[in-house]
Amino acid sequence: MEDQRVYIDEIGRMYRIKEPVLLSEPPENLRIARTSKPWSTYLRMLGTVIPAFFLMYALLFLVIGLVSLEPGIVLISGLCSAPLVVFILSLHKPRLVHVQLAVPDEMGSQAHAISTGVSLMTPMKTTLFRFLVKDDSILDVPPNRQLWGIFSAVILVGVTISAMLYSEVESLEIIAVLLFILIGIPIWFVGFSLPVLAWWGTSNKLLGLPTRRRDAEAWLMAGMASAFPAFIFNSLIAPEIIPFDSVYWTEFSLLAVGAPFCEEIFKAMAVALFLPYIKGPKHGFQVGFTVGLGFALIENFQYIGFSLLGGPVGLSFTILVRGIGSIPGHAVWTAISGTAIGWMATDKELKAKLSWKARSMAISAIDIAEGIGIDTDGDGDLSGFDGSRPTMADALNQASKENEESKPWMIIGQETDAGNLTDSELGVGGFSVAYAEYRVSRALSGIHTPRGVAPALALSIAGHSFWNGSSFLSLSAAQLLGLGELGSTLAAFAWIIFLICSVLFVARGVIRGVNSLE
Repeated sequence: MEDQRVYIDEIGRMYRIKEPVLLSEPPENLRIARTSKPWSTYLRMLGTVIPAFFLMYALLFLVIGLVSLEPGIVLISGLCSAPLVVFILSLHKPRLVHVQLAVPDEMGSQAHAISTGVSLMTPMKTTLFRFLVKDDSILDVPPNRQLWGIFSAVILVGVTISAMLYSEVESLEIIAVLLFILIGIPIWFVGFSLPVLAWWGTSNKLLGLPTRRRDAEAWLMAGMASAFPAFIFNSLIAPEIIPFDSVYWTEFSLLAVGAPFCEEIFKAMAVALFLPYIKGPKHGFQVGFTVGLGFALIENFQYIGFSLLGGPVGLSFTILVRGIGSIPGHAVWTAISGTAIGWMATDKELKAKLSWKARSMAISAIDIAEGIGIDTDGDGDLSGFDGSRPTMADALNQASKENEESKPWMIIGQETDAGNLTDSELGVGGFSVAYAEYRVSRALSGIHTPRGVAPALALSIAGHSFWNGSSFLSLSAAQLLGLGELGSTLAAFAWIIFLICSVLFVARGVIRGVNSLE
């Protein structure tokens, strides 16, 4: 009773106050059902990309201030960046779920203390267990049909307002202007973000890989983060290394060479950050596709926002082209690199080395933090990291064991005659195991991309460059052929339709090819 709290009432009766049940390790087979909230993913996505966009410009001015040695610009940019970073990190901080499990037990109790001032009464005797588990909720997005339906409705509204604006009926023109003023911003927000969510849900459905929400959001944020160095490169470095004096050819070089080169490299680097966790080429495709969507999301925010200045016609056209063309384009090009990184991830020894290096850096960070008085691991002391410290050799040995265990016995093909068997035959008490030599081949469908990272990256850069460069040249080529203003516009529009169809065809083929690997 000395270590327990006791309450004495007015007439001297003593009551022992139960201590809260201590936290314990959760069982391995614990499964938690969660209420489906598909639109919460969309709101979190919006809550991330909007501050991330302004953070991108704040970081640009921060770099400009550092390069030009302007402490005022650096200070203001840093002050503007800090709250944006804090908001984004707080929105995506790791979430824990407090699980309270009461199991019927004749030796248990009907009253359980959960925390200070909170208790649980059960109708029968139970034993209470309390766990803290990570929120491993599966990525939950609205139905694809619903997403694409809303996207189509947004395009239809934009086209309707455009038709009213050019109807030459004064009353309709006034209504169109008022409508555009009222719903222009909502159309912008829906137009730049909803197609990303729609492609996200479509790709997950086609790939058939269950994905944790926190993993998928991490990939999406990595894609947004890769836009920062690409934006700085395109804004500050690329214009300085373009050899042309002509404005026309400088702009073409930036679009067809500079942007694809730096963007695809930085997106591939973002995918490579997840190499220790990628399980294979199909998983690598999924990570790359999502990283590309994150990049397209923050890029769309800017392009579609600028298209507001062109009125409802420019806004509707930009939303349509970027929604069904540029977004899957960014995703597919990065997915090609991601697939190659996925093939690299099948090298168990390489993954073991990378995982060991990452763990060693984390352990060193904990040691340094606790050395200066910060209890990083929450164990109540400042002795540094208290867990195991495996060596590189230990990590490689473990990877070798896992590689051997991952090769199960398989029986392939039909029964064969004894003459077709090799000399390796074992017989024990009437039981025999025979090994036959077979080569199993399977026809692979779809489009199959290079397995090497360098060829895959070159292919993604080439595809991105062809989209940007041919789009830029299509209008000029039509004008050189003497098609006139209307003919040139129609020719450029027809070429964009061809590019969109090509991207969709490639996306479908690559997804089929990845699905045929497993």
